[in-house]
Amino acid sequence: MMGFAIAGMLAAAPVDGPIPKANLKALISPEDYPASLVGHRPSGPVSVLLTVGPNGRVSRCDILRSSGAAALDSATCRLMVSRARFVPAHDARGGTVEGGMAATIAWPRPKG
Repeated sequence: MMGFAIAGMLAAAPVDGPIPKANLKALISPEDYPASLVGHRPSGPVSVLLTVGPNGRVSRCDILRSSGAAALDSATCRLMVSRARFVPAHDARGGTVEGGMAATIAWPRPKG
């Protein structure tokens, strides 16, 4: 019978982080509001799950709760991936690992 060292084969689970380097809501301005939605009924907030790599950058964005407008949901993820930076998650040994965090973004009202 063979024994296996299972602990060494498991991915390191994050014990802390990721932590945003800036307020995520501050990364979106009224000028970012999708042009296709200007003048329409305001949409609700967007809830997202951000996957943050060991480099502190968003590698994936998933919609947890839609704003009710696909263009706004898409813009939220596009902007989080391009603008958000994090102190990455760390494992029990202090190494940086992939982690995730949920956030709800209420868009500022568009100008005009």
